[in-house]
Amino acid sequence: MVAQKWKWGTLAAVCLAQLVLMLDVTVVIVALPDISRDLGGDLADVQFVVDIYALALAALLLNFGALADRVGRRRVFLAGLAIFGVASVLCAIASSTAVLIGARGVQGAGGAMLFATGLALLGNAYRGGDRAKALGVFGAVFGAAVALGPLVGGLVLEAADWRWIFFINIPVVVAGTWLAFAYVEESLDPDPRAVDIPGQLTFALSIGSLVVALVKGQELGWGSATIVGLFAIAAAALLLFVAIETRRESPMFDLALLADRSFSGAALAAFATSASLFGMFVYLTIWFQRVQGMDALEAGLKLLPVTLLAFIAAALAGRLSGRIPPRPILALALASTATGLLQMTTLGPADSWTVALPGLLLCGLGFGLANPTVASVTLTVAPPERSATAIGMNSTFRQVGVATGVAVLGAVFDSALGGLVARLGDSDAGAAVIQLPPEAQAAFTDALDNVFVTGAGIAAVGALLAALLVNAPPSAGDLPDGPSPSVAEGRDI
Repeated sequence: MVAQKWKWGTLAAVCLAQLVLMLDVTVVIVALPDISRDLGGDLADVQFVVDIYALALAALLLNFGALADRVGRRRVFLAGLAIFGVASVLCAIASSTAVLIGARGVQGAGGAMLFATGLALLGNAYRGGDRAKALGVFGAVFGAAVALGPLVGGLVLEAADWRWIFFINIPVVVAGTWLAFAYVEESLDPDPRAVDIPGQLTFALSIGSLVVALVKGQELGWGSATIVGLFAIAAAALLLFVAIETRRESPMFDLALLADRSFSGAALAAFATSASLFGMFVYLTIWFQRVQGMDALEAGLKLLPVTLLAFIAAALAGRLSGRIPPRPILALALASTATGLLQMTTLGPADSWTVALPGLLLCGLGFGLANPTVASVTLTVAPPERSATAIGMNSTFRQVGVATGVAVLGAVFDSALGGLVARLGDSDAGAAVIQLPPEAQAAFTDALDNVFVTGAGIAAVGALLAALLVNAPPSAGDLPDGPSPSVAEGRDI
């Protein structure tokens, strides 16, 4: 048993891990042109630098949660920090795009170990009002890390080259490891789930095939045998995954939880938030650089309003969780995101970035409100004995949203740009490594508008589903201060 010398030591350790793993979802965005120029590869290739990380997170989360139940959440958390740190070094010294993509996959595996255990460690450490505060801080760090990524990347690229965006992870990993050793208590499940290898393989095959098909569809042709085959594999693997999970006594992905309207609504809200925003960050940042001629730091600074409002809104949502039902908060969050994305369609190639400022602020508000609210609903509606599975499933929806969102919005962008560029007679205008000529800037901006509209549609559907499905369960702030039954049984909540 680790002596709790500092009440918030567990929160600090989990938030540092959350900071570094979520920062690395978006920190590479402003560096994609530099990576492509240095290592080779077109926009579709460097897209995988973002996608493979999110894919590894999504595919491995649930099994790492089961492993943590069996061998100890603190132990898996520490292993995740070690793997993440080593993989960050491998990313930094990568000699080719293929090596970087492979190292990012390993980094995503370490991140999955951190994601699978973070909320469970908080649930084990805090009760009642302290839990509400911890979730508010956790959500604020989540939002800030995602939105700060482009700014941090820009600052690093201003002072050094792109490899340092991975080297800077090391001191954070070291600090998180020290805090985990010093303050985090170990917890086990006396009746742990078995690791689900068949479910793991079919789930990864389904999501991986889908993302590859979306990323490569424009290049190979949407009707080509390869792309049609990949979509067929994705569908067949998903059906097989559902069949496997339905028949398992202790499933990795507990489909019965989806019967709870609030749980399903929160999961779909998490998916819609990630899917609508992450791809937008990628292409808006490249637009700043390739249409308006900004350097990486300038591009990152233009997303600072999203960061600031997301941080404030997340802290506010954590405080409001005991006073306002989650349904209106989630519906407002996604409606705000949809409205913000639509507002940004007014941005023209010669306009100042401030034309898009209202939309960026609305997106920051939506992102910040959604994350802690989703976490609160997930922790409160799932039965205690299935809380770890519920946390993992929610995080999986979030990360699948990142991966498919980047891929879907990328496919929309590539399809629109391909036709427009063909008419301009400039087949290279979509590459990430060149400054666009003036005649291609309008084409690029029109393609970006399609990204905004598609993202807004995803967010709007998410808002509708949240309004229809999410009920009003007791919030984390309403839970009793004493140990819960699940803790008495040795489980986390």
